[in-house]
Amino acid sequence: MFSRPWTTALGASLALAMIPLLGSSVRPQMIDDDSGSLAAAVKPGGFAMPPAAEPKERKAADGKTKGRILLDEDFDGNTLDASIWNTCHWWQEDGCTIGSNEELEWYLPEQATVSDGVLQLTAEPRAISASDGKDYSFASGMVTTGPPAHEKAPKLAFTYGKVEARFRIPTGQGLWPAIWLLPANEESRPEIDILEVLGHDAGRLRMRLHPKDREADSVGKKYVLPDGYTLAGGWHTIGVDWSPGKLVYFLDGRQVWQLVDEQVPDEPMYLVMNLAVGGSFPGAPDADTKFPAVFGIDHVRIRSND
Repeated sequence: MFSRPWTTALGASLALAMIPLLGSSVRPQMIDDDSGSLAAAVKPGGFAMPPAAEPKERKAADGKTKGRILLDEDFDGNTLDASIWNTCHWWQEDGCTIGSNEELEWYLPEQATVSDGVLQLTAEPRAISASDGKDYSFASGMVTTGPPAHEKAPKLAFTYGKVEARFRIPTGQGLWPAIWLLPANEESRPEIDILEVLGHDAGRLRMRLHPKDREADSVGKKYVLPDGYTLAGGWHTIGVDWSPGKLVYFLDGRQVWQLVDEQVPDEPMYLVMNLAVGGSFPGAPDADTKFPAVFGIDHVRIRSND
């Protein structure tokens, strides 16, 4: 997430069907570009505009939908499916965090719950003396399809595909919901940030690639919604179509960024979804931040793009 170095050697969904897109083969110039527009958003107060029409699924020559379904998670029932999801990063037991970001939360399993068909990642104030020997001021929730422990196989990793997640973000200073991909080999890079939103800046969607080559610059886009619109107050769908040398991002069915770059990852990666609190990027919560804060995930779908 944004620059997710780890406390150990590890140093951070798209419609199942996307309209075919053309792109150049040169490195993009869109670094932290704030341009863009989106009609299918939410005005302050939670009044939703009509969404865009669902894009048609890609079809092969025989008329069948391209790609295999790797994950179709609607969070039915009342418990998290442990065969798919971990509730912490692999490198730490009895909870976890990313200390090098100076984050204030300690992730605990009980902060990732399922209710009424929604995964709820909940952050709340709590004094925690953690297993890393430090004290934390907040408990929060996260899930990952990666390795459950060091040198264990990921529960779900894939190379190239389409990821889609329907989400609802919390707002407030110091909140940092994110959806991202990490490499299955327990390295910290490459990293594909599908969604990052700062709780005090809900009108801006952040997307970014951290290349495997640590000497190379990260490449990202900050997509600003039109005046008067925000990601707060309603449900939205984020997606990325990951193919050789290219990432195409979608928000509510509309393309918001395309990255064509030789450093786009070409190795197996797994999914992470979390609600961070505080740290060097968003800053600490203030008196106006309301807790408990919940990052809701209605569904997650992953399809290979064979």
